[in-house]
Amino acid sequence: MGDAATTIQGSHEPKGLGTKLAPLLSGGFFRPLARPTAAIYVDCAASLCEAADEGGQLGHAEARLLIREVLAAHPDVQLDEDEGGQFRDLNQRAAQFFNKLIEANWLTPRRVSLDQNFVLITPPLRRLLRMLRDLAEDRPAELKDFAATLRTLCRDLLVDGALDPNRLSPDEMRMTVKDLLERGGRAEDQMHAVETLIIHQEAAQRQSASANETVQRMLVDFHQGEHMVCYDALQEAGLLPRLNLAHSVALEAFYDPFTKQRLATGLAKHLNLSDSDAFAEAERLLNKLCRQLASIPAKQRIIDGRMSDFARLSAARYRYQTEMRGRRPEQVKAYLDEAARIHAGKSFASLADEHGMTLLTPTVELYFGADSLSRPRRQRLPVDLNLAPPPENTDADAAKDEIRRRNLDVLTPQRAARFIEKQLGSKGARISTEQLHVTVEDDLLDLLAVLAFDRGPAAVSHRTVRWRIHPLRADFATEPERIPRDAEADRLFERFTIERIS
Repeated sequence: MGDAATTIQGSHEPKGLGTKLAPLLSGGFFRPLARPTAAIYVDCAASLCEAADEGGQLGHAEARLLIREVLAAHPDVQLDEDEGGQFRDLNQRAAQFFNKLIEANWLTPRRVSLDQNFVLITPPLRRLLRMLRDLAEDRPAELKDFAATLRTLCRDLLVDGALDPNRLSPDEMRMTVKDLLERGGRAEDQMHAVETLIIHQEAAQRQSASANETVQRMLVDFHQGEHMVCYDALQEAGLLPRLNLAHSVALEAFYDPFTKQRLATGLAKHLNLSDSDAFAEAERLLNKLCRQLASIPAKQRIIDGRMSDFARLSAARYRYQTEMRGRRPEQVKAYLDEAARIHAGKSFASLADEHGMTLLTPTVELYFGADSLSRPRRQRLPVDLNLAPPPENTDADAAKDEIRRRNLDVLTPQRAARFIEKQLGSKGARISTEQLHVTVEDDLLDLLAVLAFDRGPAAVSHRTVRWRIHPLRADFATEPERIPRDAEADRLFERFTIERIS
């Protein structure tokens, strides 16, 4: 109940990513990327963006010329008919591609006068190109900024009054949280890049050709890689304890209603949201900040495991290359290959008279490669699929009574809903464990069902009942010994409040 990720409740339902992208999806914005000629579309967009002026526009003639140059650079690409594949003239193909870019809303036509026509680069296209460049470019040198990113993130959060609603105006609070989220997201991306680099190192180690290359990669190349920058920054700069403190500050801000209200005020003014929607968005942003700060130490532990896996892989690879695949097996293989070449087409019986091929056994079997590693398979015993006969002397009534008795102790949403209906008669009613006096075991099970299903609706008497749990632990997160405890059915519960919301 005290977890920040599970205490966000409310009637606000944010739009999903698919709903937000629906206008672009229905308009065919991403359709060029799904075609066989996607590379030409991307190159055209990149060339047009670079040639556009400060206002993001360029003339029709210049745009067609740039598209013509891109098409000329891809002479072997087969175009569809709607892309100008039936034309031999590059100018006609460029005009057709120009129309397809406008159709996909990558370009917007702008007519100034009868003889002045321009096209504008749409903002979604610029963001799409930035994303594609990030996917295409592998720049591990940027990981050197990882320590600086985390250091400034911790410094800004640990300063006095970093998220104090009494010191920051609504707009300052909004900008502060936005800046922290951007840096936290950048740190998360850098941690994912570290794991990706380690995975690439593992893949390269599996392809090492010799024991010398394996040792070089394990002891030298791996520890000189860019991925070690982030790892050393966390281990040696003392950032992990500071990150834990920064996470505590963000968690306190999440539980502080005044901080959320100040942030919601700034969001409502900036995004033109209603009060309830702005408050829900403020909760979401603060919760996201908490999760970002908590994910970095967790990701570091995953990277520790990756590095251990790389060390074990390197040791196993070195052992295989030196002990199991040393010079002697290579010499034997070379000898057998040469013998197979010289005596091709002969049988072992005819080799008895050959020099150096005197066989000391009447039957000869030579194994090499995968056959030499084979092991006898263990045959599985047959499985009896027949149904077991029912036990004799079974009392059907006793079995029904046992099932009925067990069902009485099952925690179900319907049971929780009946308890809410009984204790909280109308929407908005609240009751805490201080006023709630549970004495019998059956009521205690009802209370446990309320705690177990607090995040989902339950139906009772053809009505949907919803409720919310408000734990007092949220107010005493750093001093759990101060949390009051109430006795319910001879058991102690940390005090919490139940609110009926529907």
